[in-house]
Amino acid sequence: MILDHARAVILDKGYRRATIADIAQRAGIGKGAVYLDFPSKEAVLDALLARSVREMAAAVRGRIDRHGAPVTLSELYGISMEALLADELMLAFYLADDSVLGDYVRDKGPGRYGPRLDWLTGYATDLREAGLLRRDVDPRAASLVMSVFAVGLINAGPVLGGLPPDSLAQAVRQMSALISAGWELDPAGADAAAVRRAHDTLLDRLDEQTEAP
Repeated sequence: MILDHARAVILDKGYRRATIADIAQRAGIGKGAVYLDFPSKEAVLDALLARSVREMAAAVRGRIDRHGAPVTLSELYGISMEALLADELMLAFYLADDSVLGDYVRDKGPGRYGPRLDWLTGYATDLREAGLLRRDVDPRAASLVMSVFAVGLINAGPVLGGLPPDSLAQAVRQMSALISAGWELDPAGADAAAVRRAHDTLLDRLDEQTEAP
């Protein structure tokens, strides 16, 4: 599969140094065959990141399925970020090609990420109604805080001079702990079925967006 070879090339050379010719050579095909599926290197990156997000969503669903009690917002946030950073390619973008993701997010802009903020707001609202979040938590403000943190991690490398993997993981754990301490109620009192519906709705929307052409 072309994407598998593209992933290997990018891990080996880095995104900025990798070329369509490199990908074609690794796949044992001509450049024209790559261009039949992907009009540019940027399109290859888009497909690779979409695949990573789908795999992250699948991993999160699996963790939810294996969880006995309702999964809280802090747990889901931590699980999602950990799954993303467990992807070797995504981790390389954070640590080695540390300006690639920032450029990508800025290029896609509100058209790609604006809906995700709306989905996260709806998700937080559903969790509040299900009894997992305090009534005084503003879902929009909470969603913005989580989104700003995620975007900040993407841009932290170029600004701060690089971050080791342990620092990224620790930052995610600390953010999850802050969400838990500041916003959440005891999950034992929550509507477990409503919580699961909220999780499924959010993950379904993410899957639908990443499947879009």
